[in-house]
Amino acid sequence: MAKKQVLQGIDNFKKLIENNGYYVDKTQLIKELIDRPDQIVLITRPRRFGKTLNMSMLKYFFEIPKCRQHDFEDEDMSYLFEGLYITKQGDKYISELGKYPLVYLTLKNAKQDNWNETYENIKRIIAKEFERHSYLLKSDVLTDEQKDRYKKVMNFQGTSVDYTDGISDLTEYLKRYFKEDCIVIIDEYDTPIQSGYIEGYYESVINFMKSLLVKSFKDNKALKQAVLTGIMKVAQESIFSDFNNPLVCTVLSEEFSDKFGFTENEVENMAKYLGYENHLNDIKKWYNGYIFGLNTIIYNPWSIIKFMYNPNNGLKPYWINTSDNRMIKDVMQLDKAEGKKVVEKLIKGEDVSKVIEENIVYQSIKDNPDAAWSFLLHAGYLKACGREKVRYKFQYKLAIPNIEIQTIYEDMIINYFKEDENTLENLQNIIKTLEEENIEKFERILKDLYLKQVSYNDVKSAQRSIDELEETEQDKKYESFHHGFMLGLFVLVGEKYKVESNKEYGLGRPDIALIPKDINNTAYIFEFKWESTKGPKSLDKLTKEAVDQIKEKKKYKEGLAAIYNCTKIVCIGIGFKGKELKTERL
Repeated sequence: MAKKQVLQGIDNFKKLIENNGYYVDKTQLIKELIDRPDQIVLITRPRRFGKTLNMSMLKYFFEIPKCRQHDFEDEDMSYLFEGLYITKQGDKYISELGKYPLVYLTLKNAKQDNWNETYENIKRIIAKEFERHSYLLKSDVLTDEQKDRYKKVMNFQGTSVDYTDGISDLTEYLKRYFKEDCIVIIDEYDTPIQSGYIEGYYESVINFMKSLLVKSFKDNKALKQAVLTGIMKVAQESIFSDFNNPLVCTVLSEEFSDKFGFTENEVENMAKYLGYENHLNDIKKWYNGYIFGLNTIIYNPWSIIKFMYNPNNGLKPYWINTSDNRMIKDVMQLDKAEGKKVVEKLIKGEDVSKVIEENIVYQSIKDNPDAAWSFLLHAGYLKACGREKVRYKFQYKLAIPNIEIQTIYEDMIINYFKEDENTLENLQNIIKTLEEENIEKFERILKDLYLKQVSYNDVKSAQRSIDELEETEQDKKYESFHHGFMLGLFVLVGEKYKVESNKEYGLGRPDIALIPKDINNTAYIFEFKWESTKGPKSLDKLTKEAVDQIKEKKKYKEGLAAIYNCTKIVCIGIGFKGKELKTERL
């Protein structure tokens, strides 16, 4: 038998198998669905985590071949499953193969920039499924009136009600024809909803989708089982609770935790089969790190396939370049000071604790931090690496899953500095000025960045939010804001350095240390002192306090030298007061 090959961009199960593609066996999903009594199952996963391929696999397993006669695929499809997990589980499961009429919709491309075009796209998707089952028109199971309505839907001439009734009507007709209850699969049900939120037609799309889903599943006597996939469960106007409360399986659920995406064992087997075992350590750093359920480690399948197709193309962020990341940027606009602080911690490899909602109201993402962080988790921009119950809700520890996703957050930092044409050049020069020991120029560049990119927006906002607080809390908030700015700056431009924050050296914890990856180069220690414009200390005094703390009290240089064997260490104190700053080198 010819060696199986990695095929890119194929989400049709039949095409993948027939073209000798390498297939990571997920047919245990079939067994779990057969064993479950739940009539409606919603499974949410990040985009490009194998949802469409899995739904295609279910379609080819469960569907009566005669359903596919319009596509000239009405032969027995059991050959597609030869040697796979499901065929080894006994007659109970084999007897389900090719047994049920099936309705299949995928809405993954219903995401136009206005409601009219999105609605037309959804109509065409439903019409195409009606056309696939157009053999019903030649039977006697439909009345003349039903045939007329069927043709109108199929020819894009139906009313809005005809299309929201579409799944309900079609399952009823199929049951009459085949004398079997129907299976309904809706892949990426929330794609048009998310697009509506981004593009400004949310109310229109949510009203249509609610009507479609409720009519399809509430008291549908022709329904055997329905499986829906999406990125998250949309909690808007009882879109799901109005019909036979479904089993909802999110990235936080134990159910189906290893059925979407690749497990560690699956990636190792794939690499071994293809002869890429020497790449495994790098693959793990770049593409694993997701945790589904409580402890199932999952790799991003899209990026794994892209890399395994040709490792010579290198390790790079394949997944994040497949869609618009506007919503992650929206989340960070909730509170710029807080957002930068969180990004700072995440990029350092630390976790942040947040209350996570499993039901997302899209309209609250820009207003409600819990909804915002919940979106980032469900959408694959964060992972949950632990939880504890706080009163009536779970609080999860969130972290960046891997290097690929970290590049998104680093890009966000660079966007904080893109307001004028000189900014990027300044960013590139700021480390260079340190290495040249030109502290005067370093201060000048830092002032330019700070004044233009921070002071007129973020500092004013931060100052207003803290003016009513007591002095100790004010100082803490103000310090965190400036610290986050400086840390983000150094993380962004310090490719030749390891950036450490508040790590203990000697008798204390300097604010930031830049540790050279080549120990023959210079290391840098920074100590900051802050005060609001209302405080009594001058800028000179604040800068002197920063320098004195390095020089007299903490023995930072000795501690850092002992740990890293650095031969040269430069210490710099920086004072911040309102919009002004001043630097001094020891």
